[in-house]
Amino acid sequence: MKIIKDEIATLKRPRRVTVELQHHDEVLMSFREGNYYKLGGQVEDVIQGHVIIESDAVYWCSIGQRWEA
Repeated sequence: MKIIKDEIATLKRPRRVTVELQHHDEVLMSFREGNYYKLGGQVEDVIQGHVIIESDAVYWCSIGQRWEA
């Protein structure tokens, strides 16, 4: 994802962000810190938005058999 333009909010309009998604499978989502969200798939846990916002992308290292940042 590449941020093209980020306009600050004014009294008359909310913040505007223009982004470019790099890959066809890249998805952009919006979260509010205080709201609760139910995770998908088989997990189905309910977590607060700040947990998702503070997360980092990771990948599985098959050599070390652990998640790497």
